Amino acid sequence: MSAQPTLGQLGAFLKLIAAFAVGLALAGVVSTAPAQAQNQHSFVASFGNDANACTLAAPCRHLQAALAATISGGEIAILDTAGYNGGTTVTITKAVSIVNPGGFEAAIAPPSFGAGIIINAGTNDAISLRGLSIDGGGVAGTGGIAFNTGASLTLENCIIRHMATDGIDFESTTATSAFTVSNTLVADNGGRGIYLIPAGSITAVFNRVEVNNNGNHGIAVDGQFSAGSNTVNATVSDSVAAGNIEFGFYAFTQSGNAPTSLTVSHSIAANNGTGVRAEGLGGTGATVRLANSTVTGNVIGWQAVSGGVMDSYGDNYIDGNEGNTGSLTSISKQ
Repeated sequence: MSAQPTLGQLGAFLKLIAAFAVGLALAGVVSTAPAQAQNQHSFVASFGNDANACTLAAPCRHLQAALAATISGGEIAILDTAGYNGGTTVTITKAVSIVNPGGFEAAIAPPSFGAGIIINAGTNDAISLRGLSIDGGGVAGTGGIAFNTGASLTLENCIIRHMATDGIDFESTTATSAFTVSNTLVADNGGRGIYLIPAGSITAVFNRVEVNNNGNHGIAVDGQFSAGSNTVNATVSDSVAAGNIEFGFYAFTQSGNAPTSLTVSHSIAANNGTGVRAEGLGGTGATVRLANSTVTGNVIGWQAVSGGVMDSYGDNYIDGNEGNTGSLTSISKQ
């Protein structure tokens, strides 16, 4: 006959079974616990902490942490005055809106030889930025915003100043993209104010935008790296390009590349090296259309060179410049 277990042995065995059951229960809880959900609406504040969940009750401190906590297509709200990039570039890789409701400064200081914001988003991703102040502070190699990929970028009520290079570089490699800027100042940058040089087709609208005192062009629209089957079209309205070293408003392309047009309406080009310039290197393809605009105080008022076309609707105020270059073509209103 086999030996019967003692009471002590039975007690130990029952404890082992109980411990095993508790372990299974805990394992079940762990395995079925959901991952922390991302936010539709996230928040950042001067008093926030990047270890927080980026909610209104527990905001994050910096934009990069909030971007990680926000779903694609979500929104990040800035709650008070502070710097919000923590000395590093803010990199956006998805559809998102970053919003400063107003009444305070939401500052971004680009790092040395880096941009304040870089956008590497998906083909269908729309990005919107409102109420941001991006200041290079004279730091070497800084740039404001660099848009590389995405469906669209909308800027509203922003200030971009004191970059060592360009204020905004829109160099989209997406097949078709859009760029809209309103109520925005881009000034005192070492390079261009706003530079559009896409690899695909683009439509751009600038409304109530000031591009002043930049070391190169104010607004430059460039089709030289886009295929001839694409189009690069921009419209400027109620805007000012003043005190730029090179050109205030500029459309450029070269033979075989994307036809490029820039329409300037109800706007001012004053005190630049050249007020308005159209240049089609090696052939036609670059067109500037002037409507009800003022071109004055420039070294050269307007230039149509190397096949570039300068059209006028006949209602402009072009005076007080030292001279003009090329032909001004009259076109009818419709």
